[in-house]
Amino acid sequence: MATVRIDFDAEALRRLDGRVRLLTDQNLRYVASKALNAAAGAAKASLRESMPRYIDKPVPYTLNSGFQRFARAENLEAVVGIADRSRSGRTPASKYLQPIVKGTTPSVKGADLSATKIARETPGAVLVPAKNSPLRKTAAGNYTISAYAKVLGSARQGGDGRQYFIAPVKPGSSTKAIFTKAGRGGKELRRVFTIDPNPKQRRPQFPVREILTKAFGQAWPAEVRKAYEAEVQRKLGGR
Repeated sequence: MATVRIDFDAEALRRLDGRVRLLTDQNLRYVASKALNAAAGAAKASLRESMPRYIDKPVPYTLNSGFQRFARAENLEAVVGIADRSRSGRTPASKYLQPIVKGTTPSVKGADLSATKIARETPGAVLVPAKNSPLRKTAAGNYTISAYAKVLGSARQGGDGRQYFIAPVKPGSSTKAIFTKAGRGGKELRRVFTIDPNPKQRRPQFPVREILTKAFGQAWPAEVRKAYEAEVQRKLGGR
């Protein structure tokens, strides 16, 4: 739980004493809603700015996936997060970011099933890209479906002339991987994918809640003071 402390000196309280009486409960609720929305907006901006630190080359759709539900005087609740609704028929960002936000067990896809069949492994294994995989990534940092198809198609063909092939990750290991030959004369072996037979729970990597909480807490005191003073001045100016 984040706590926010706002300190005023005694002289400031004395000077404000007469002004506080100008504000009704409705005025104070308006002040609170205005401060909530401003602090929530700062949190949303901080979430966007932090994305490149946790997501490899986020595309504009991902960068702009933050949303804000505004507070009102009659409903003092502001909500900030990642959109869970699709825009223009696209997959909601909250869905494809969930593995790095919450941590999940990798789901088995068609490419994983094909790899396990080729490698004669028990279904349930998943393809894990090697750290220095030679495959090119998209601007979003992902591998295309055609890249998977090319690798798996070559590995399925067999024969010494194939570009990609399946072999143990190291001599004597029961875990297999897909390799390719590289370097001069094709003497260097480079791992493309590991066929992980026991995919582990992915740990959260993108601390969305922590980012929002910290940014909101930092912005809240100044926004409360700003909204309060603006409302007092509005009341005084209207007398």
